[in-house]
Amino acid sequence: MNQIELQGQVLGLLENFKGMEPLKKLFWSTLNYDQVNKSTSRRGWPDAASSVLADDPTLLAAGGAKGDFQILYSRLAKDRLSLADERIVTSRLLKDHPYGLFVFSDKTQTNWHFLNVKMAEPEEKRKLFRRVTVGPNEKMRTASQVIAQLDLESVSPNLFALSPLTIQERHDHAFDVEPVTEEFYRTYHSTFDTVKTLVRGFKQDERKHLFTQRLFNRLMFIAFIQKKGWLQFGGKQNSDYLAALWADYKKNGDKRMGFYHERLYNLFFHGLGAQDEVGVININRGGVFADVIGKVPYLNGGLFEEDDDDKDGGIKVPDEALQAILHDLFDRFNFTVTEATPLDVEVAVDPEMLGKVFEELVTGRHETGS
Repeated sequence: MNQIELQGQVLGLLENFKGMEPLKKLFWSTLNYDQVNKSTSRRGWPDAASSVLADDPTLLAAGGAKGDFQILYSRLAKDRLSLADERIVTSRLLKDHPYGLFVFSDKTQTNWHFLNVKMAEPEEKRKLFRRVTVGPNEKMRTASQVIAQLDLESVSPNLFALSPLTIQERHDHAFDVEPVTEEFYRTYHSTFDTVKTLVRGFKQDERKHLFTQRLFNRLMFIAFIQKKGWLQFGGKQNSDYLAALWADYKKNGDKRMGFYHERLYNLFFHGLGAQDEVGVININRGGVFADVIGKVPYLNGGLFEEDDDDKDGGIKVPDEALQAILHDLFDRFNFTVTEATPLDVEVAVDPEMLGKVFEELVTGRHETGS
């Protein structure tokens, strides 16, 4: 099976990932690890580590000549994932399982973290935590790319000759965030050029560039805040608010007006940038804007202030341009609102990317720091 086919199989599993059966199928069948499925005791563990788990960890699967590389699953006692709890448990498990992948779920086994621990340079003696998130509110493309690389047959056709160090090195490589960052940069830049070409109504290229830049900045910001559950549409909080807005527009919207003018213009300037009480009341009390943008907070900042180009009715942003942003860019990557630290990184697009793409890909003014 080639890598594309394998990634498709992994993606299919991750998109319906609840309970133990998909996890077992993923490692026992799809990724070619040996089945173990044995409980490991917490006897002797410090209470700080033991108390955060709902039950004993499971040694789920193993790889290598002697089964020295191990897949360990732990179910947290809370109804949500906790990075702090995961670090405590992982540090304890590493004492007995130095080579492995650590899989965590919340209590209901709905949301998951696949956690790789890479040892920093020997002289530093530090552990680098890298994780991918799997769950019903996540985009699974990046996760499937990472996890598909863990297939043992792709490391070596002779599974019994693999050392735990060799398997660990493959895991360390698969969980490297840099390839995801670089792919996002490339896709962002390509999509930006496409959208800028499609936008109409400008005589000056520089003004067109700045308008497109602001559009991307605004939508990128929304892509992050929707993950926090701050935006509601259809009467419920939606972690993929933009997708819900687009789907409703395709079904019920005025196609002559277009997605930008019917939905995004009102979202930007009568919702997130509403500067008067009337605008806020119209949104949050079921007023005129509620049907087209839902319920959103007022954000006191300059990003959603309306300027002369925003007011110019001759400027057109066709649906084709917005589809490129929402589907060709946003749907391909998972966004996280958890900012990375030097020792803990989620393999996803994090809030730091807002500044990076603005500085390095859009303005081209990296040297001046503008």
